[in-house]
Amino acid sequence: MPPKYSRELREPVAQGPRLKEQFRTSPCEGACPAGNSIQKMQALAEKGDFTEGLRYLRAKNPFPGVTGRVCPHFCMGACNRNNLEGAVNTRALERACADMAERGAVLFRNRPATGKKVAVIGGGPAGLTSAYFLALLGNAVTIYEAEPMLGGVPRYGVPNFRLPRHVVDREVGLVLETGVRAHVNTRVGVDITMDEIRDRFDAIIVATGVPAENSLPIPGAEKAVRAVEFLRESALGRNTGKIGKKVVVMGGGGVGFDCAFTAKRLGADEVHVICLEKAGEMRAPAEDLELAAKEGVEIHNCCTMSGIRTENDKVTGVDFYEVKEFRFDDAGRPVFEPLPGGSHTLDCDTVIFAVGMKTDLGFLGENAGGIGLNPRRWIVVDKQQATTRPGVWAAGDVSAGPASIARAVGDGRRAAFAVHAALTGEDARVWIINDENMLEPRDDMAGTADPYVVPFAEIYGVSQYAEAQPEMEAVNDCAKAFAELNLGLTREQAEAEAARCMHCGHCKACGTCVDDCPGYVLEMVPFAGIERPQVEHGDECWHCANCRTSCPTGAIAFTFPLRMQV
Repeated sequence: MPPKYSRELREPVAQGPRLKEQFRTSPCEGACPAGNSIQKMQALAEKGDFTEGLRYLRAKNPFPGVTGRVCPHFCMGACNRNNLEGAVNTRALERACADMAERGAVLFRNRPATGKKVAVIGGGPAGLTSAYFLALLGNAVTIYEAEPMLGGVPRYGVPNFRLPRHVVDREVGLVLETGVRAHVNTRVGVDITMDEIRDRFDAIIVATGVPAENSLPIPGAEKAVRAVEFLRESALGRNTGKIGKKVVVMGGGGVGFDCAFTAKRLGADEVHVICLEKAGEMRAPAEDLELAAKEGVEIHNCCTMSGIRTENDKVTGVDFYEVKEFRFDDAGRPVFEPLPGGSHTLDCDTVIFAVGMKTDLGFLGENAGGIGLNPRRWIVVDKQQATTRPGVWAAGDVSAGPASIARAVGDGRRAAFAVHAALTGEDARVWIINDENMLEPRDDMAGTADPYVVPFAEIYGVSQYAEAQPEMEAVNDCAKAFAELNLGLTREQAEAEAARCMHCGHCKACGTCVDDCPGYVLEMVPFAGIERPQVEHGDECWHCANCRTSCPTGAIAFTFPLRMQV
């Protein structure tokens, strides 16, 4: 068979991981929990068209300004360019599109009303994403949120120096502009019952996250401050003057380090982080460890607390010990093997526990309202985010366990389209944003299999790429304690950084295959205002695979005829 091309997107795809014309893709897109159209965004950013890049991003993710700052960037860890001089800075490019696009130019329109009503319990990333897409699909959506403001973790759990509140405000506002109604300061199970919600709505999406915090079964644990509560109070401006001069944080994940850095900014002179993981195996991002070294946060690896010391009802220090090995049992509880002679003490006046989160599902009623739970009390869902109870879906951390904002966005979007299909029968495999900026079902674009992820070893034309060092984001030198640390890329830097993308698995119409075809089977053919390679004389194909081996993106699939395989 002659070569077949995996083409780049021509319309923003909102839902549908299987596409007929995009049957090969890159490791970055394969690793993105939100399903972002990364390569198309980077192709547009390279041209300086950040507004259109934002349109492709927002087709799947209503929070590119948030994820462009605080996503753990799974895409960058998977990037094939890591095999050369370093990953493309996709997170910074996502932020660039969100920040540099023309204001108000990317606003999608709602489809005609379906007459269906959906309740979303929880106003964090998963709940807001579900509400956003359900509203665009024409459904009436109401969010019930226990906190005074919408936003969830981005608003209350991420410090200002990482994610300014105005970014959260802007993107939450765009969700509300679709007509979504929100009841804040409304706790389901207290201010309104689940039975009342079931009576009023055609479907329910539970997106309450993991609001309850774990503790440690040690003496004095009641004196510890809980991490998320500490960050929430800081976000609301209530922690000023309440932090001690010597702070110990138990837990070495991203939340623990956010607490450590926040404590520094609130006036702590000395901050220690105690964590179970080894130095090279910590869950915190590499940039957190770099910032910890810069700001003088001391890390104690392979350790856990055994007690909190108090005197006159005040914290005076902690006891901790080195751990030889540890594991988690089926219920998620840690099991430790202490290292003999590895006991230590630290003087302090504040202890913060950042030792994990758990669900709080009391609002569902007895036996979780008939909804199936796993041993860790996360809601069990299928591939469409449906729970075991008809009419109820779940999305985000409440069903996946503590994960990322990007994962919550992906779950929320998937739940929205599944609910819409269940309520209306409109179950297209692919949805796009059309020229009128409305969602449109396009089942004709659907493929039959998951796209093949192209590894670096299959980009045979990689020699065509010159080395180009990643552009560095500017560091803010503002003296204000909570000023945003990272200023991102300039427009020129963003264009240069986007140009480093190899577009793995997606044809970028470079014409190399046409130039290298010895049988003149391929031609550059005008299409939608551009020229792209096309098989014009397939019957004369020699099956030499020159096109495949010269392609700098690995976008060509090649199947040899049976006579050549015998």
